[in-house]
Amino acid sequence: MRRLEVIGIEGLPEIREGDDLVALFFDALHEMGMELEDGDAIVITSKIIAKSEGQVVSLSDVEVSEEAKRLAAETGKDPRIVQLILNETRELVRVGMKMIIVETRHGFVCANAGVDESNVGMGKAVLLPRDPQASAAQLRREIEERSGRRISVLVSDTFGRAFREGVTGICIGVSGLPALLDRRGERDRFGKVARITREAIADEICAAANLVMGEFSEGIPITIVRAHGLTGALSSEREREHESGIEEVLLTRDKDLFR
Repeated sequence: MRRLEVIGIEGLPEIREGDDLVALFFDALHEMGMELEDGDAIVITSKIIAKSEGQVVSLSDVEVSEEAKRLAAETGKDPRIVQLILNETRELVRVGMKMIIVETRHGFVCANAGVDESNVGMGKAVLLPRDPQASAAQLRREIEERSGRRISVLVSDTFGRAFREGVTGICIGVSGLPALLDRRGERDRFGKVARITREAIADEICAAANLVMGEFSEGIPITIVRAHGLTGALSSEREREHESGIEEVLLTRDKDLFR
């Protein structure tokens, strides 16, 4: 993979509940005079998937529990946002000023359970998609059927990392590619055999896509990541039928050294 191209898909409308993301994607491709190629990795922000699913909540409709009020006082956060975080949470991991780190019901360890007030109307918040892995698989099937191309679909979000400031693009659902590229057994330039390395290729693709997508006013919720090497990384038909998807990168509790 000597060259990587990240193409932002422009012209998509504001997404609303019930919108057909695949149809809108192909409409935008047509307007740009583009066609898909075999091996393309299509990266879609979790936010537009969530919006299409109706995962937008009016804060005025949120009923706040005593636990949410307690955590809001401890963190300085809006009690309604705290309640939405709790609703999406499997386990509280860390709580501090302006910070709630949780394990979501999906199994992701992240800040605020992915509840986000950006790029949505005033007084509203967007939750994570209901099942990002299922969404990635369904979108891949629909795009492949319509295009006749063999592609992959990745659902992206931005998370922070332990012991580092700032956020970066990460993958929360992937279909058509392995989430981890197993490099074990390969030799380095000195002939030594790799014993441990598994490359988080899905996260790397989403991080690259995020440079074009941006965080706020850029208005590019879908990108195509195109590279010759990605064609060879596509999962086989058998792997696609039984793909574990994003589960591959999620540490089990006994392997998680930060908890």
